[in-house]
This record gives sequence, C-alpha cells and structure tokens, in this order.
Amino acid sequence: MKRTIFSGIMAIGLMLTFSQCTKSVPELSGTASVADFAFAQFGISDTLPYAYNVRFTNQSSDEFLYQWNFGDNSSLSSVASPVHTFALGGTYDVSLTTVGTNGNNTVTKKVFVRGACDNDFYNKLTACAIGEWTWAFDGDAIKVLSADATQVFFAGSAANCQVDDVYKFSANGTFTYEANGATFDVQSGYSCQPAKVNATSFKVVAKTGERTKIILGATSNGVGRPFFGTTDVVANNTYEIMSYTADNMVVRAVLPDNNLIEFKFKKNVALTIADVKTLLTGANGKGWKLDGAAGANAIIVGTESNPAQYFSGGPIEECQKDDVYTFFPNNTVTYNANGATFNGGNIAPNYNCGADRSYVANSHTFGPVMGGRTGLASMQLSGAVPARFIGTTDVPVDNIYRIIDISPGRMILRAGSGTGDVFQFKFVAN
Repeated sequence: MKRTIFSGIMAIGLMLTFSQCTKSVPELSGTASVADFAFAQFGISDTLPYAYNVRFTNQSSDEFLYQWNFGDNSSLSSVASPVHTFALGGTYDVSLTTVGTNGNNTVTKKVFVRGACDNDFYNKLTACAIGEWTWAFDGDAIKVLSADATQVFFAGSAANCQVDDVYKFSANGTFTYEANGATFDVQSGYSCQPAKVNATSFKVVAKTGERTKIILGATSNGVGRPFFGTTDVVANNTYEIMSYTADNMVVRAVLPDNNLIEFKFKKNVALTIADVKTLLTGANGKGWKLDGAAGANAIIVGTESNPAQYFSGGPIEECQKDDVYTFFPNNTVTYNANGATFNGGNIAPNYNCGADRSYVANSHTFGPVMGGRTGLASMQLSGAVPARFIGTTDVPVDNIYRIIDISPGRMILRAGSGTGDVFQFKFVAN
C-alpha cells in the first residue's frame, strides 16, 4: 500500500516538473524578431582628440537576445542599448542581430563617427596615424620677438644637435620626442646635453575664431617642463599655430618675460639617396636659382653648429637672381650667370657684380654624407674655387656641398665639409 502511494506521488511530481520546465522554454510562435537601432555620437569637443563615443539605442521588436558587431574588430556586445568607444573616427558598418521566439534577424547600418582627424590641422599634424616633425633648416628657424611681434631680437637656425630631433604626434593623443643623441638645452648654457625627458601626451585646441594651439602634457617622469622646439619655458606649455601646410608648420609661444619665441618645423620624411638625386636632377636635368623673395635670406654664413653665426642673411643682388645651376643625372652641373656673376670676398671688386663666370658640364661626385655630418646627400665639384662654385665664389675651398633639405620646389644646400666655416644657400626650382 505504501509503495503504491509513493509511486503516485513520484508520478505527479514528475508531471509538475515537466510542466514547469516546458513553460520556461520560449515557444516558436508569433512573428520573427525585427532588428533595428538608432545611434548618436556624443562628447564632441573643440579639444582634440576627444572620446569617440556613440550611443546605440535598440529599436527592435519581438526580441530577447542581442548581438552587436561594431565593425572595428572590437569584441561583440550583448547589451540591449550599448555605448561604444571607437579608437578612430571614420565610417563603420555596424550590425545588430536579434533573436526572437520565432527566429533571428540582422540589420546593418553605416555609422559615421566624427573624429579629431576631421579637423584639417589635426589631420596634417598626425597624418591620422603618426605625424613626424623635425626642424626646418631655414636660417631663421628660431626667432625671438617682442611681445607685440614688431621687433626681432634673435633669428637663427637650429643647432647641430637639434636638427635631428623628431617630434611624433599620434592621432590618439600620444606624443613622443626622439633626441637622436642629444638635446640642445637652454637651461644648461645653450649647449648640447644628454637627451631630456619630454611629454607623453598632447592635445589640440581648435576653437572657432581663434588660432589653433598645441598643448603638451606632463613629462614622462613628472620632472621638468615639456617642450616642442627649444627647451625654453613657455606659458602653459602652449604653442600657437601661426601657419601650416601638409609639410611645414610655424608655431609661436610666450616666454616668461612676455616676449615671443617662434619655431619653424617640417614634416620628417626619410629620403633615399636615389630620391634625393631624382629631386635634384629631375628626369633630364633640373635648374635651381637662389631664392630672391623678400625676406628669404637665401645666403647665410656661419659654422656647422650655427650656420647663420657670421651672416644671418639679407637680399641678394640682381645679378644673382638670374643665376641658374642645372644639375644632370650624369653627375654634372652647368652654371649660367646670364651676363654677370656676383663676386665674393675672394674676387675684386669684392661683393659686387662682376664678369660672367658661367661654366658647362662640370663633373662632381654624388653620394651619402660622410663623417656623421648633417645632410641628405653630398656633392664635391671638380676644379678649384673660384673657377668652379655653387652659390657664391668664396665658398670653402674643399668645394663640398651637402643637400640639407630638398623638395620638388625648394632646396637647402650647405657648402663646406663641416669642419670649418659653412655657407648655406636657399634655392628654388627654376
């Protein structure tokens, strides 16, 4: 009798258990789920980079499970209405898959994420990845100006241990300084010193109606002040952008005495010897002229560490403006004075326009710069100064020229091996 009662209770319990279990499993009934969503970016700021946050709002129907694919190779999400942070701005294919009681459904939408690289300056500064900048080789790459910028107290080129400095700006807001050996330190008697620590982050403030600014973060070890250019202490670690292109930038900062300091930078591009020769000579020969523009300071004279130490430049003479130096791929150069040559300090009458000293197809060697000197490539003309020369007749007698910087339209050429005085010329393509 007891066994019969016990068996009956067990049967009822099993039926109840089965009934409860089947109720917890969704039945395949009704319509399939319909996936849909809306999205909106928030947190857009005039301080770059900002967080690229997008809020996704689920607008699906008949669903109980979610799977989001944000199209940026990040992890999938099962949150109904997530907030997602994109590493970079851009257009992403975002998919939402929903599961309902009668099947699943997927919808994909293109989501445009506005990023810092939509700002033209930020795009050029960072190359939307990593932008590398170094010193321009101009004779006035460093200027100290009065507070109202009407007076120039100092103008000179970067020192020898500065010209290889590289400043890297990444699109994610990180900053890297590469001294490549030494830092020119203002606080240590304006001398080359062991590489200094620098900032690890930066931000750009781009407010409408104001000049764009770069603001550096703290140094990597919290000691000292960050810098972009010289190690001068500047107000609020802030550098105002005076002008810029994809390849050049001029920045200005405020010194403690309220005077201004201004720097010229150029995009750091690694050129091979072959690249340099192609830019110099073109396909069948390319002509170059001294830059005769007002304020160009086409000729400066000094030392390797300070190319403008003795003469910081000035206007060139009319008989120099039409001089053309044509370089050919066969390692020859032709000089056309077009009637008159400007005499240097080694030909009388000194520093005056004199006889035409044109020459044709003078050979020269062309190759890498030796001895650790600054430059992209080196040339040594055959023949003696002043019968053979580039730029002026009184260049150093070794007749060695180093291409310091070159682009399709401009060239900085430095005469001298670097062990003595140097003459630096600014040329433009003819």
